[in-house]
Amino acid sequence: MSQAELLTLAGSQHGYFTTAQAEAAGISRRALLGRHRKGLLERAAFGLYRLPQSPPDPLDELYALQTIAPTATFSHETALQLYGLSDVLPKTIHLTVAPESGLKPRAGVTIHRSSIGPDDRLLRDDLWLTSLRRTLADCARIGTDAEQLLAALTDGRDRGLLTPDDLRSLASLYPFSSALR
Repeated sequence: MSQAELLTLAGSQHGYFTTAQAEAAGISRRALLGRHRKGLLERAAFGLYRLPQSPPDPLDELYALQTIAPTATFSHETALQLYGLSDVLPKTIHLTVAPESGLKPRAGVTIHRSSIGPDDRLLRDDLWLTSLRRTLADCARIGTDAEQLLAALTDGRDRGLLTPDDLRSLASLYPFSSALR
C-alpha cells in the first residue's frame, strides 16, 4: 500500500487509520510520531491515528472502534439506536466479534463474542450493524425495555426494514410473541 492509498483508506474510515495500516504504506512508527509532533496527525488511541483535516462527527467513537476492529459489528442497543427506531440510550457500546477475535475489553464497550452470518450484518452510515431482526432478538435477550422493543418492531415493520421471515423468527421471543400473533 502506498502513502496515497493510506490517505484514501483513512478517508474511507472517517479520517482514522491504524499503525499497522501506516506500516503497510511504508510509514514507520517513528515517522508517525514525527508527523504527530508536527500536528500532521492526531493520536486517537494506542495504535490509532486520525487525520486532523477530517471533520468531527458525532459517531467518531464508533468509526474509531470500527477502524481498530473492522470485522466487528455494532449490535444490541447500540445498533438499535443507530437504526433510529427507539429512544434507548445504551449505557455502553455493544460490539459483537467472532469468538476467536483477539479484541481486548475496553472501557465503555461491551464485547459480545458470537458468530454473525452475512445475512445478519449490513453497512449503514459507514458502520457495520447487525440486521434489525438480529438487533431486536439480541436486545430482547439482554432485557431491553419491552415497550421500546415493541415500538422499534412496529417502526421497523412500517419502514420495510423487517421481512415476513424476520417477523416469524421474532414471534417466538418475548416481548414480540404477543405483538406478532
